[in-house]
Amino acid sequence: MSGETIRREHPWRRWAFAAIPAAGLLELGAHAAQVASVAPERDWNAARDYVATQAKEEDLVAFAPSWADPIGRQRFGPEMATIEREARADESRFPRAFEVAIRGAHVSGLRGWRRAGERRFGGVTVTTWENPAPVRVIDDLVSAVGPERTRVSFGDRDCPFVHTSPQSGGLGFGPAVPADRFACPGGAFVGVSVVADLDYVPRRCIYAPPANGGVLRVRFAGVRFGRSLYGHHALYVEAERTKQGAPVTIAFSVGSAVVGSVVHRDGDGWKPFELDTAEMAGRQGDLTAEITSSGDRRMYCFEVTTR
Repeated sequence: MSGETIRREHPWRRWAFAAIPAAGLLELGAHAAQVASVAPERDWNAARDYVATQAKEEDLVAFAPSWADPIGRQRFGPEMATIEREARADESRFPRAFEVAIRGAHVSGLRGWRRAGERRFGGVTVTTWENPAPVRVIDDLVSAVGPERTRVSFGDRDCPFVHTSPQSGGLGFGPAVPADRFACPGGAFVGVSVVADLDYVPRRCIYAPPANGGVLRVRFAGVRFGRSLYGHHALYVEAERTKQGAPVTIAFSVGSAVVGSVVHRDGDGWKPFELDTAEMAGRQGDLTAEITSSGDRRMYCFEVTTR
């Protein structure tokens, strides 16, 4: 045929427009299957009602797998999914735990605990675990932060305790700055907040970011000592994940007696530490923590107990 170009249609072109909606249908089906595999609301509610009649204030209530935690918080409410349980330092101090799980998942921190019972509510399983060696906490210094038992200074200036609006922001802002806090000159402050650690696990701790290379001092009055200071420390995940920041040092002392110091380096995550206080066991005194770093954006947070 002169003057005309014959165009042959490739076979795959005939099915291209059909493939796109087919892929959409597959995706929709996969989504429906995923939603259906999550336990329905009635199962969560039945599990909640059971745990509400069983759990004591000192018990842990935890959800598994970790991605189901938001569902658990929504279904169980703040009365059972408390900050102290959800943003716990670890599981060691809880004498008993109610593990609320779907899909056969378990809370990793409960390994080695004794299984004391199990109840199934449709797709939700509640397992009761008993801690074989619960830790006895003498003084929890996170709970001590406030004008009654705590004094804060930055450099040679005191930091007044203030009540104002909480501050929060988008990605990179860091943990929420609590409304009740010690506000220091130069931008430093101290207050209780919740920090996402390197694994994005929430941790309730004393948010105390040092500023301008100065010394941030936190003094706790009337601390009851045991055989050790035991705690954890971390930086907000976005501040340490690149592993380029300066280390943060926290040093503890009682009067002129040095208890010890520990260093947090980027990449350590929620790092435990323990310092010997056996010589002070059974006594009371003022414990001072000094926090220092030569870097900026040191969104540092720590928790410490006496045991």
